[in-house]
Amino acid sequence: MKYLFPDNLFSRFLANSFSEEDKKQISFLPSAQITAALLQGKNSIGLIPTLDLLKHEELSISKLGGISFESEFCNSYFYYPANPDQKKITEIILSGDVSSIEAILCKILFAELYDQEVKITLQSGGEMTSEKPVLLIGDNNFINGKCKTGISFADEVIEILSAPFVNFVFASKEKKSMEDFNNMFVTLIPKYYDAVLPFISSLEYSEEMRNKIKQEFSSFVFDFDSMDLDGIAQLTRLPFYHGMIKEMIDIKFV
Repeated sequence: MKYLFPDNLFSRFLANSFSEEDKKQISFLPSAQITAALLQGKNSIGLIPTLDLLKHEELSISKLGGISFESEFCNSYFYYPANPDQKKITEIILSGDVSSIEAILCKILFAELYDQEVKITLQSGGEMTSEKPVLLIGDNNFINGKCKTGISFADEVIEILSAPFVNFVFASKEKKSMEDFNNMFVTLIPKYYDAVLPFISSLEYSEEMRNKIKQEFSSFVFDFDSMDLDGIAQLTRLPFYHGMIKEMIDIKFV
């Protein structure tokens, strides 16, 4: 079986728990490319952005795991310029490993939390050069402890969902492939917990950042419970409530 993972810290936590043979089958891709690559292949499992399901509800989704955030430590952070004269935000720059989930949820967050309609603009590359508010997605948040000056995207999403923010879900074109993966996944989670602290210690971040990850790793979840499944359902309904899609989707959990 082949595995298509987003190239970020959290997916590498999972990949570190795979057997040496299975690790050879993992490809790390930009998040926005994973679903397309999954649809083109066979006998593959993709760790896809959850809101990609809005256009691909035919995919089988694992009910056992993915990447879920239950607190502020996450894969994406807002950074605001020091501009006290700016009273109303009208535009958000998306930078880094951008996918459908950030583009859709930014509009919803500002509508729900601040009653503001914002324009979404993509910025190439992962550096923040704009004087406008930026949502930075991916590992650049953890270089030099940058995330400590940002506002957690997950925290904002959790506030409107009252449920965990499930950023990525395991998906497959074939139900049988997902069933086989689920059987393997059950054995994977104990290995993750055994390997997590040594893996954090090996990360090429500052000691302060590694310590923060050690403190926070219990707040990101790979094995789902009923609250995470409810989070997926609520997350995929939000675009319907905001008139972005015509019908709510039917998620095919396996």
